[in-house]
Amino acid sequence: MYTGEAEIQAKRRILAVLLDESRRVLDAARELATLNVALIEKDEDTANKAIDNLHNAISDVEAFRRSLSRQLAEVGSMLLNREDLLRAAYTVETVASYLDSIAFRISQLKMPILKKTGLTEDLKDLFEQLIDILAKTHETVRALHFNPGKVNELIQSVEKAERAMDEKYRMSTIKTLQELDDVKQLILLKDVLERIETVSDLSLSLADLIVIISLGI
Repeated sequence: MYTGEAEIQAKRRILAVLLDESRRVLDAARELATLNVALIEKDEDTANKAIDNLHNAISDVEAFRRSLSRQLAEVGSMLLNREDLLRAAYTVETVASYLDSIAFRISQLKMPILKKTGLTEDLKDLFEQLIDILAKTHETVRALHFNPGKVNELIQSVEKAERAMDEKYRMSTIKTLQELDDVKQLILLKDVLERIETVSDLSLSLADLIVIISLGI
């Protein structure tokens, strides 16, 4: 087998793993949104199922990242952009970690208090936007695997979603500070909002990495 052929096959395998990792972090975000609604509606069964599904998705993300790291170590210097690929994989894993931490924190929120202020609707909107930006980022990873030339076009949608998330985050933060009198709940919700915003920023960083990787494919 020619070295060029070996490199192409190695890239395909590694990009497939990165795509799976990205898919599972998107699944985790969807479960997080489901968990949030279940907590608001006091649906304990759905909440428990969502938590289990979220943890399974996060475990898969970690497993895919380890697999990708091993494969990159095996190919050695064959791939010139291996460091960017590794950074992308770790960024996805970091997103998963933040989703896990958000799930724990929203489970500690007193939803009846938030419901009176309308902040539960803000949370629902933010989680929907979070799913949207992660879905768009996932599409850039998919394009990297199947159609690298489309990555530059797709990143514009990620940037647009990130700007929309920034605006919603600022509005929700102001509303939280104005409406919540319970100091503990205020601090906790503000932390949740900041973590959601961090995931949005990480999604954009991941999309930027995908652009860099696409230039070397």
